[in-house]
Amino acid sequence: MIKKRLTSFLLAACMMLPLSASAWAAEHPQMEGEEDVTLQPSYGVRSKQSGSNGTLIVTLDPGHGGKDSGATEEWDGTTAMEKDINLKIALACREELSKYAGVKVYMTRDDNTFLELSDRVRYAQSVNADLMVSMHINSSDNSSAQGALVIVPNGNYRPELLKESKKTASRVLSNLESLGLRNRGYLQRNSSENTYPDGSKADYYSILRNSTMANIPSMIIEHAFISNYDDYTKYLSSDDMIQKMGQADAKAIVAAYQLNLKSNNSAASKGDAPFEDVYTTDWYYAPVVFAYQHSLMTGTSDITFSPQDTLTRAMAVQTLYNYSGKPETADSNRFSDVKQGDWYCKAVNWAAENGVTAGTSETTFSPNDLVTREQFAALLYRFKNGQQTQCSLDAFADANDVSDWAKDAVKWAVNNKILSGSKMDDGTLMLLPRSGATRAETAVMLERMVENVK
Repeated sequence: MIKKRLTSFLLAACMMLPLSASAWAAEHPQMEGEEDVTLQPSYGVRSKQSGSNGTLIVTLDPGHGGKDSGATEEWDGTTAMEKDINLKIALACREELSKYAGVKVYMTRDDNTFLELSDRVRYAQSVNADLMVSMHINSSDNSSAQGALVIVPNGNYRPELLKESKKTASRVLSNLESLGLRNRGYLQRNSSENTYPDGSKADYYSILRNSTMANIPSMIIEHAFISNYDDYTKYLSSDDMIQKMGQADAKAIVAAYQLNLKSNNSAASKGDAPFEDVYTTDWYYAPVVFAYQHSLMTGTSDITFSPQDTLTRAMAVQTLYNYSGKPETADSNRFSDVKQGDWYCKAVNWAAENGVTAGTSETTFSPNDLVTREQFAALLYRFKNGQQTQCSLDAFADANDVSDWAKDAVKWAVNNKILSGSKMDDGTLMLLPRSGATRAETAVMLERMVENVK
């Protein structure tokens, strides 16, 4: 074994766990963190997503790059650079995640590019990331130090982000340990100078501090020690083992967010629609494809339809606005909770102008309120200028649950086979008029309206 230390400076999170944070800082005074700028806070409530409820957006951040090689060692005549290994791990992680539905992966770099630390988080923020994972290799002056650790936020500010980060981080450690790496656990470190907007101590590491300010769960994974010969030979000198570490990270994300493998029976795989969460075996497959191909409904992301999500008022009027060909409408807006530029603004204005629906008050529309089955039937009834019918609802066990104001609309919908009810396990037929209308049910009702009501 011949070892030559080429560089000892580190610009990213590379440390050994047995030292206290202060002791470690004394050994590595030039460590990144304190000197890097801090982003302005991003406010708002995070939407925790999963493959079944929307696209999970993951930003993978291969540490270092370009002029910044990171930790560099020469073992047995071979020069190993952290920046190269980090990129290989991230690419393997991305490749593994590409096998799963409901996740979209962005990378801060996919080549030998130099990026400032704050720009990495700015990029994650620009793509609305739900998770920021920065990938690194560890190094120490103590050549016996080895194993994997994950650096997580200190939890002082927006503690919910720490909880969300640990959901993945705990699985990362477990998966890397299963490869044979020593599990060194978590590391948290406070800044000595920076504070968060609430006055609490900020995170020392720039990636974590700025991700917290951007309201993004984050972590820094230190996969192994490039300064340890055993870690190097077993995990960092082999592309096969590097790939397995990247796959271990990906599988941790898969488990944390309960992602499912892409199906050969999805609408995306069949080329009928881009949705990876709608399958040929689903009872609503054809109506969803119909709604998409006729531009009545789009997805909740580029690759998901979210069929079980409940329709909102904004979604409801947008579908009918789409069906009408998106006619020109007044630019002014009468509702205080609908802003110019909102994706549903024109649809809301159009619906109000044409009597399809009014607001929930004189000044509000409540675009995010959920829509029931009878409410959507009423929207279709008004949209189609439906006529009263003597159609009976006696076949439905819950006919009396239909609101008085919605009875004409529900009868019209039943008469035109837009609503057919749901059969319970005991054979009882139910309208479920006050249950939320799912996006799948909405697609079915739209297809039936187009086919049955001229």
